[in-house]
Amino acid sequence: MSVGSVARPSASAALPRSEFGRAGKIAIAFLSVLGLGAMAGGLSLALKPDGSVMQFDVKLLAGSPFSDYFLPGLILFGLFGVGSLAVVALGLRHGRLAPFLAFAIGCAQMIWIVVELIVIREFSFLHPTCFAIGAIIAIAAVPWGWPILRAWRRP
Repeated sequence: MSVGSVARPSASAALPRSEFGRAGKIAIAFLSVLGLGAMAGGLSLALKPDGSVMQFDVKLLAGSPFSDYFLPGLILFGLFGVGSLAVVALGLRHGRLAPFLAFAIGCAQMIWIVVELIVIREFSFLHPTCFAIGAIIAIAAVPWGWPILRAWRRP
């Protein structure tokens, strides 16, 4: 540092760390449920792509880009399983990005369910349940991340 220069804190130093509060705890809890369920479901679909473990008929995929459940199983396992649990770990460490990633996963979960319904054209009690889990995660992520967003937007 040269003479006369002033050290300024970095932009990330000015941002608060994510604090749980009730909203953060709700998001973490539902991300955990989603992550564990998605890992189990995704793994069973990837290992038995004929859908037999979950009693899914491959005919449900007719008209979709998938010939079996392998790729959907990998997406389910990776994005919603591993991804959700990674956000849980980041959130437990009070990572600044955790609320924003939680919001993204919640929204992605809702989109996944809508697209799934369009593709398979069959309805199960799991569809509204999984959609609701995504909605709860996304809604809880907003107040959880709001203090960080407010601090980030300050000049």
